[in-house]
Amino acid sequence: DTYFNSFTSAVEYARKAAAKRGFEINEDDWQTQIALGGKYSRSRPSVGKTHSFSVGLLKGGKPQRKNLNISVYGMESGKFELTHYIN
Repeated sequence: DTYFNSFTSAVEYARKAAAKRGFEINEDDWQTQIALGGKYSRSRPSVGKTHSFSVGLLKGGKPQRKNLNISVYGMESGKFELTHYIN
């Protein structure tokens, strides 16, 4: 899926995709980046804006060198376009 009705459903989809690949989310990173907005005043992007986040990953409780990178674009239709990958 690429398009979502809410910001929350978009980032939750990316989180589940990382879990399917065997990774766990670093909850501290998730809270700082996604829940609190990171470098943005709020996480949810305005129309025509893109917000990007990089969240640390764990495997078996051990930190990995990989991150879950999430970009969410606020579309004019009110939906959100999600791009996510692990690097």
